[in-house]
Amino acid sequence: MKQPTFVSIYKRVLGILAIATSLVFANMASSENCYIMVHGHGTQGNYKNGTDQPALDYWRSSHFDRYAGADFFAHLLGPNDNYAIVGYDSTDASGYPYWRNETAGEIARQMVAIKQGNGDGYIHEQAGTQCNSSDDFWVVSHSQGAQQMIFMSGNAITGSPYFNIAFDANGNSVSVDYQSAFENIHGIFTLGGAIGGTEGADRLCNGNWLDSLINAAFLGKDCNPSVEWLQTNDTYLARNMIGTNLAAPVYVMGGYKSFPGVEGASAGLLTGEDDGYINLASQMSCAGSPKRNLWDDLNQYKTFFGIAYGSPKFRCNNANKGTPRTYNMASVYTDHDSERNGGISYPDYTNIENGMSCGNGKNMAARIATCTEL
Repeated sequence: MKQPTFVSIYKRVLGILAIATSLVFANMASSENCYIMVHGHGTQGNYKNGTDQPALDYWRSSHFDRYAGADFFAHLLGPNDNYAIVGYDSTDASGYPYWRNETAGEIARQMVAIKQGNGDGYIHEQAGTQCNSSDDFWVVSHSQGAQQMIFMSGNAITGSPYFNIAFDANGNSVSVDYQSAFENIHGIFTLGGAIGGTEGADRLCNGNWLDSLINAAFLGKDCNPSVEWLQTNDTYLARNMIGTNLAAPVYVMGGYKSFPGVEGASAGLLTGEDDGYINLASQMSCAGSPKRNLWDDLNQYKTFFGIAYGSPKFRCNNANKGTPRTYNMASVYTDHDSERNGGISYPDYTNIENGMSCGNGKNMAARIATCTEL
């Protein structure tokens, strides 16, 4: 039997609640999907000039040559689908944390404008794919974009600690309408999300002499505020700066493949499975430490010389999430680069507790397309 998709479940709920069931379903059938794309760290997303569009190119560029020419949208978009690009400044040079007006505030304002049918201001290669106000809206976020979504959706509900608030350079509060930004958002997909930060930022900002040596030799990064707030310490976690609920459900997908070539050595600096950049426990928003020794089946085991044995001592299922309204979707054999560009079309995957089988065997973009099909 075919597993229900997100949209089919959504339709059933509407059908139960609606008085005129047939009219509701007819209206839903005429809707198109609009995927609101929120990029990750290291992108000058607040800049665009003609076809020079860093925020859009984020989803079709690659760090590794083997993924050259890959395009996330080639796997995501069906004949009735639209998309909208959100751009914000996530560069190390600017160093804006996720709670700044330049990040959270800018994303929220663009989301509101997109849902009003105002377009995203970007040149789409695919004709007729600007979003309409009548579309079914979903958010697709990667890396830091997922961290942004947790903070924003977690403060879009009355009573949350930073309800409709971002902050400027002086620490002053700025009014931002998160509530409107997440109104009518059916769901948020996080791909390789830095929901709980990354151990790499821990090592960069608060590491030992060996970490400093590795950084000087290979990375050349500094602990600017945007990196500082990617640490896994409780002080920096977005989940500790939100209320008891999120304004939209979050569906988490994690990668557990090392980077190609010599850069695959980064996995040796991260605890548990990882996508070369972010610990799997952080990507899947597991309760407890974001850098726990999680295996690709989202379980933590006792180990003997690195070999797991016995029953799981921790299971990162839907009941053991560090954020509310967060659900397992998939654990996929893909790295942080190919998550955002669809560079591996048919990656392996591991069955996980509470996972969703729609799109099994496909990359993260195609999984979203399959699970949200009308």
